[in-house]
Amino acid sequence: MPSNAHEIVFRTSIAACNSGDHLRVYMQDVQGKIRETIRVFYLSSENTVKEIAYDKSEGWFEGTIGKKHYFTAPYSRLAVCHLMKGSDMEMRVYCQLTDNTIQEFGIKDESSGWQKMSNLGPAMPGTEIACTAFKSPHVGIRVYFQHMEYGLMEKCHDGHRGWYDGWMKFPKMQPRTSIACTSYGSGSDIMGIHVFYTSANMALEMVYDGKSWREGQFHADCIPGTEIACISWVSGSRPEIRVYLQAGHEISAISEFAWTHGTWKSGETALPPA
Repeated sequence: MPSNAHEIVFRTSIAACNSGDHLRVYMQDVQGKIRETIRVFYLSSENTVKEIAYDKSEGWFEGTIGKKHYFTAPYSRLAVCHLMKGSDMEMRVYCQLTDNTIQEFGIKDESSGWQKMSNLGPAMPGTEIACTAFKSPHVGIRVYFQHMEYGLMEKCHDGHRGWYDGWMKFPKMQPRTSIACTSYGSGSDIMGIHVFYTSANMALEMVYDGKSWREGQFHADCIPGTEIACISWVSGSRPEIRVYLQAGHEISAISEFAWTHGTWKSGETALPPA
């Protein structure tokens, strides 16, 4: 049965999310449409941050961040994460401004709306941005982007100390490498952070195990310039990770790789468009 992978645009942006093992992967088709969308942030033609959201009672509607007219650099990338604090859900959006610094925008509750928050400092123009949030026991945020010396910068936020630089010295990477990250925990302990990035034709990872960083086991062939998306959850006491990228199958298909039972294996080689 054909996968219709040819309907996916070459070097499409990829996003993935999950609730446990219920997975959603989003991509752009050759008609310019976004497949399988729930809540999507994007840059408008005027270089402002916009949002489209879906609610069962309301259907599709435009999110409120667009009314703020937050301007970005025309080459900015976006990263988004949500923070669960009790019954409240906070959101953070990270983008690059025209001065090439990384800016944080956030919503703490529906009554206060979107606000301009912290500036995380200078970055390589056009850098990819990735972020993840976790609770261990305070809510923590990690943001990753590339600096001018081609290495990766880690910015850390913990509830009790605010923003600070991570101590890990990541290896130099090709300019504007693709970056994706995910984290998982058990109870109040952070068990792991995985940061995925690309070389010329290979996707690789760095892993934080709760104590130190190391090179991970993930190595996958990919097309030059592929984007990466990843998700994770804990099944019992074991973490499950899924990585999505364009590996060259059927030219432009999105391929899946799975970390399960402590080892990497190939998942679906050509995900069908939604």
